[in-house]
Amino acid sequence: MNTNIKDIIYIGLLSALCIVFTTIKVPLPTGAMVHLGSAALFSIASVFGGFYAGLAGAISSGIFDLIMGHSQYTVFSIVIKGLAGVIVGLLTVGWRPSVPLRSVSTLRLLFAMIVGAIWTAAGYFVAWWVVLDSYIAAVTRLPASFLTSGIGILVALLLIPILRRIPHK
Repeated sequence: MNTNIKDIIYIGLLSALCIVFTTIKVPLPTGAMVHLGSAALFSIASVFGGFYAGLAGAISSGIFDLIMGHSQYTVFSIVIKGLAGVIVGLLTVGWRPSVPLRSVSTLRLLFAMIVGAIWTAAGYFVAWWVVLDSYIAAVTRLPASFLTSGIGILVALLLIPILRRIPHK
């Protein structure tokens, strides 16, 4: 597979968008936060595919954790969000868009994003358990993870029809 300058520019731009969306957050009393990063990642995956979304998710979550003081989660986030982008992208339009986005049903989009949300929650559950050294603390953060992904799914389902109308070359 050849990666060219256009790919690098897309990956950089999409990573920046994910970072910006992730900074739109609401902290919760449990120590977790609800943010719009999942909305950006799910939308990117459903339009650009697993290749772009995987790299954008990994790069953006790693950078976000480093600049926001969550460095203990950086490696976990790179793997979790990178694979979430790959999973949703593969289940919707493929590694690189091989299926026209217009032919992807809402049910297929919803299924892919739910699988991505489950993967993300499971991955962060392990991360919280390891970093916080507490199974109970990890369990208490799961609702926030599902809430973040649920809001992300709703926002992505609103964004994707708009993105479908943009011509891609």
